[in-house]
Amino acid sequence: SCPAHSLTYGEIQIHFKNHCIVRNGSEVFLTPKEFSLFALLLHNKGSALSRDRILEAIWGYDYTGETRTVDVHIQRLRRKLHLYGRLTTIPKLGYRLEDSAL
Repeated sequence: SCPAHSLTYGEIQIHFKNHCIVRNGSEVFLTPKEFSLFALLLHNKGSALSRDRILEAIWGYDYTGETRTVDVHIQRLRRKLHLYGRLTTIPKLGYRLEDSAL
């Protein structure tokens, strides 16, 4: 189980020290990239983040792959953490984790 030091978003607790995420009392297994992406969104909640900003922050400046990889990771986070309606798509820009966790 995860230690007490964490951030909470609705029913989700994120523990940075040991890369652990708990939702409704159960641990959710995220890849390192998924974890970093959720942490980035959480730290910027309420703000829209462009795909480019996300790519730069998570994959680094030298990433030359498809920006679709961001979309795929966002879809996985929505599914794994049940963030439908809270992790929103901003057309032609990117994504935003809504301020209120509902």
